[in-house]
Amino acid sequence: MKLAKYQEGLNALCFVDLLSLKNPSLCAKLNKSKNYNISCLEDKNLKASFYKCEIASVPFVLALLCKMSLDTEFNELDEGYLSAESCFGEEEALEILEFLKEAKCIIFDENLYQHKDFENIKYFLEKLCHKFNLLLICSNENEENLLIQNSFSELLELDNFDGTIIMQAPLRDKNLHCSSSFALIAKVKDEDKINLKINTQEFTTIVKINHDLKGTVALFDYESAGFAFSKAQVKVIK
Repeated sequence: MKLAKYQEGLNALCFVDLLSLKNPSLCAKLNKSKNYNISCLEDKNLKASFYKCEIASVPFVLALLCKMSLDTEFNELDEGYLSAESCFGEEEALEILEFLKEAKCIIFDENLYQHKDFENIKYFLEKLCHKFNLLLICSNENEENLLIQNSFSELLELDNFDGTIIMQAPLRDKNLHCSSSFALIAKVKDEDKINLKINTQEFTTIVKINHDLKGTVALFDYESAGFAFSKAQVKVIK
């Protein structure tokens, strides 16, 4: 399936995490259309109605949308299970499906290329685009061909994202930006100097509590080729 480039004014269903940080120009172009965004993080700078889901649960959300809008192929999927796992309600799914009748495209986050279940994600996206006659766009706006498997496979179990979670994000500094909720869980205070361990990498950084941030995902700018969300260990340096 050929990916398209976004044209200003096209109503979009988005699956993007903090697009205003990752691709400000695309975020600005979306100001002139009606949009919905399904994500674990609300982006106040993105003009879109926000629907929350669990971290990394996009394949379950997409599976739910396919199950509720397409015929026999998805009969074996259970709406209640998909909804419970993703924390994305069936009523919300119905609202999204109604919106898709007036939408022109689906925009997915480039980070989903690193998702462990990207093969299923691509399959579900292609099915929805075909059903509703939509363009498919990646948040980096690269125009390339996506190879789609012939059928969907069993959904991979969601990873556990309880605790202190970091999202890799392009920031203006190398500080850890977090909400007061994250600070409470991590037992840190504003301006604390901390040791931050993410997977196999370790960093020394400063905590910056940002009251505009909500939820328990903190933002940190670091080099990684993997999925943008990771569990982290946080230790205050005395």
